[in-house]
Amino acid sequence: MDRLQRKVALITGATKGIGETAARLFAQEGAFVTICGRDSVSGEKIAAELNAQREDTAIFCKLDVTNYENWKETIAFTQKKFGKLNILINNAGISFRETVAETTPDTWQKTLNTNQTGVFYGIKLGIEAMAKTGEPCAIVNTASIDGRVGDADFFSYCATKAAVEAMTKCAALYCGAQKLPIRVNAVAPGYILTPMAQEDARQNGQTLEEYCAEFIALHPIGRIGTPDDVAKAYLYLASEESSFVTGTTLMVDGGYTAQ
Repeated sequence: MDRLQRKVALITGATKGIGETAARLFAQEGAFVTICGRDSVSGEKIAAELNAQREDTAIFCKLDVTNYENWKETIAFTQKKFGKLNILINNAGISFRETVAETTPDTWQKTLNTNQTGVFYGIKLGIEAMAKTGEPCAIVNTASIDGRVGDADFFSYCATKAAVEAMTKCAALYCGAQKLPIRVNAVAPGYILTPMAQEDARQNGQTLEEYCAEFIALHPIGRIGTPDDVAKAYLYLASEESSFVTGTTLMVDGGYTAQ
């Protein structure tokens, strides 16, 4: 229960789904956590629950990942509260069920702003903050199976998630070249039962049961994933258990990309 003892973690998209699960797990493992998102009510509630379990464990910071100045404020707030930043989980993301023909300039730009530019801001400013600690640090980005194999129905989403993998490699190599004790990796989930999956089902005119039945069949392991499956992968890459791992993407996909 102490794999992240005395570490300070900032998690984006942490007011629901995978991000919330990761925030709770990291706190259990001894980390101080900055919960980031746009839902202040949920964020404050999660922070209060974690602080009730262990005093001064968590804070909520409203963050629009597409806003560079907001990123700087959030990291500065974390450093002021906890004294440093050791771990950054770039978890926030959006998707639109659209083919290349259906994708509009507006939805294309919205997807890039959140899934790619927002991750860039986090990586850039995260490295800057972590370089000051002199301690082993880790950045974990959220890629996707759709960045590896493609999906005709998610044109802009696939594009951004492929970019996240490339950005992860480049940032890892930079940190190595600069002799910074910062590892940069990514997690690529398969289909995970989250609020985003529920929204995807809605966009496709499916019930959640129909959606699950369709996508269970695509995973050789025989089920779709849970937020806990991904949060545990984040934990591994954020902890010193993965001290010799950098520049890689961990597929958490129930065998989806092995086919």
